[in-house]
Amino acid sequence: MRRGRLTGVVLVVGLLGAMLVAPQARGGVARDAKYLGPKLCTACHQATDPQAVAGWTGSAHARALWKIEEADDTHKVVADFSKGAPFPRDQVAYVVGSGERYQSFLDRDLKVLPGEWVVKIKSWRPREAVDAKQDCLGCHASGFDPETGQWSALGVTCEMCHGPGSEHAGATDKKDTIVRPQELDPARRAMICARCHSQGKSKDGRYPFAVGFLPGDDLDQSFTLLAEVPKGAMNSQYDELRLGGGKHLDRGTVCTTCHDPHGSKGSQPMQLQAPVNELCGKCHTNLTGPQHSKETLQAVTCATCHMPASKHTFVPPKA
Repeated sequence: MRRGRLTGVVLVVGLLGAMLVAPQARGGVARDAKYLGPKLCTACHQATDPQAVAGWTGSAHARALWKIEEADDTHKVVADFSKGAPFPRDQVAYVVGSGERYQSFLDRDLKVLPGEWVVKIKSWRPREAVDAKQDCLGCHASGFDPETGQWSALGVTCEMCHGPGSEHAGATDKKDTIVRPQELDPARRAMICARCHSQGKSKDGRYPFAVGFLPGDDLDQSFTLLAEVPKGAMNSQYDELRLGGGKHLDRGTVCTTCHDPHGSKGSQPMQLQAPVNELCGKCHTNLTGPQHSKETLQAVTCATCHMPASKHTFVPPKA
């Protein structure tokens, strides 16, 4: 009996010790799991989900930050350095952005160079020359540690949304060792996107990005959202969704309801799952008035009136 009791005690203590050493993030990823990088992820998932892999490879997420020496058919410098550029191209070591809307640049010391290319107007505008390690890399590099300045991979890769994959890669039961965002409750699913598509500060106030956040976590534990969105702020979609009445978020309409994080639907702008009116029409089925006539909605989209300047507030247009 004593041996049986002792064995039981040892087993319980061992289990508790394991929980303390590697507490689980919501969704199954251990906090001491290591980042492996996208090459290993895509090597396996090229067979299981080739559409997602191909979509992500050409997506804005994959091109959130890349080395200029790796420019190719998908990673392009769109800025015109012959048109009043505020610095020479040979100072550029890293490129921030896909070039669909804007493109910024870093030097070899990871300092933001003082100019940003605006695609719509094909012109440069000033950009504050900050330290990217303190300001940008928390969202533009996967597995970034601001204390060491090290990262796992450039760009928004698989592990930014699914969690570090070392346990997943070696596990027999793959499903329970990685975060599957589609299985999280809507609030936690939205927080995966919100870690970068929002305005705020880390809990210690040092960085404009969450520190220590893993997919599936409660973002509020590692990030403090601003009470108001600064005018002209970029990447504030979650703030707008949260502050703009909140009914969409409250009813479970989150980022991935409309956007494909893998970019698999390559024909749609902004990685949308489908055309705007089709997405809105899935829920808004009883629209009335001439502004919602078939003829009107062939000329404009729902976003024309309800998302002015692409804001995710979904407010009724002013009379």
